[in-house]
Amino acid sequence: MATPDPQNYKANFDAAVFKATNSASIGVVIGDNIGDVIGALSLPIPLSHLIVELEALACQQAVQFAWEIGLRRVTFEGDSTIVIQAITCGDPKFLPFGNVIDDIRLQASAFQFLEFCNVKRNCNIVADALAKKAKCCRGL
Repeated sequence: MATPDPQNYKANFDAAVFKATNSASIGVVIGDNIGDVIGALSLPIPLSHLIVELEALACQQAVQFAWEIGLRRVTFEGDSTIVIQAITCGDPKFLPFGNVIDDIRLQASAFQFLEFCNVKRNCNIVADALAKKAKCCRGL
């Protein structure tokens, strides 16, 4: 079995919508090569009409957060197939959140190694919990 590269990190992201309060939030968790958490955030954001746009904003925040804490080799994982496909192979100009995808791609171009992967919801529960935690927060 191969040893994970100690310079590679994994960042999971997710968004949550709270219909009762007409609000939304995002969560990001970053782990090292053995799975220990090295950073996490919960952030309330303005509610969008499209949940997929909230997922794209969560991905954008994950990329920015990873860069800000000094990581340069990261795999980003999210449970929105549409967002991951838009980043990796789609043409974002036809999407209502294409500007967010363009921003993600621009930020991503500075990393030494980067990949975006789609994961099942049950593999993204920590990021989901962090997104839900932001319901009671006023800021980052």
